Amino acid sequence: MRLKLISYLTVLVLALLPFGAGAQDKQASQHLDPGVRLEIQGRLTQFLDNMERVYVSCKAKLPVSNDMQLTDGYLRMLNHRLRSIEQNMKSLDVRWNNYIPMQQWEISQDERLMDYVERYEMMKQEASDSLEVRKQMVAALQAFSEAQSFMARVDSTYNSMGKRAFELSLTSKTAPLLEKQKMKEQLLFASVQEKFDQAKEAEKFHLVSEKRMEALEDSYAALKNKSDTIQAMTYKPLIQRIKDYLLGLAAVAVLLMFVNMVQAKIKAAKEMRENMKKYKDTLKLNGKDDYPTI
Repeated sequence: MRLKLISYLTVLVLALLPFGAGAQDKQASQHLDPGVRLEIQGRLTQFLDNMERVYVSCKAKLPVSNDMQLTDGYLRMLNHRLRSIEQNMKSLDVRWNNYIPMQQWEISQDERLMDYVERYEMMKQEASDSLEVRKQMVAALQAFSEAQSFMARVDSTYNSMGKRAFELSLTSKTAPLLEKQKMKEQLLFASVQEKFDQAKEAEKFHLVSEKRMEALEDSYAALKNKSDTIQAMTYKPLIQRIKDYLLGLAAVAVLLMFVNMVQAKIKAAKEMRENMKKYKDTLKLNGKDDYPTI
């Protein structure tokens, strides 16, 4: 964009020169050496052809599918491919930046040559934008893969931390150690949250299937539940623990009684409807169309 701006500013400055100077430039344009013009056009055409190849590479779809299990080696290959394209673009742009200033005046005298410059700059900008998006996509895939591996590893760690936290909650003397354990768990879950948030970027780019994303969300939810359980642990006297346990059993029993009652009412209503239907059918068989209704 900087070179494009310079090109436009150069043309603008030339256009704003006094009329006499402008007339001289117009006359110079009419007598611009055809050989010089042809040589510059050839060089600009080479630049455009090279940029077009880079442009096509930047626009190409990544060789991945949303249900594809990506290995670390494959992700490294994708990163290497994008770095190679970026290096080719930078190398080409260095040559362009060295050439254009030397031919700035000649180019400004010919509208067609200016079109070549504009096409190059526009193509370069689009290629750069596309390459940046693909770098973000590969980074999102990398984050998703890392999140899967990380959550699988820390699941057993959470089981150990939960068991240890429960043991520390059994006595008041170990309360400081329990708080320390909770702090460790908070730091660990911060990493879990960060990995999960980064992995969600893959969903934005539609790089993983809904099934794979749901599996990751299930793993995250399981760890979140274990985290909440650990953070809720605190010392309680044995009597209080027994009371809470019994209250929990009582709540379950009440819930079961309610479910059984609802099931019984549904069953009774169903039997009543069946009996009424049988009664109506019997009246019809006896030739009685009029029968009592409720």
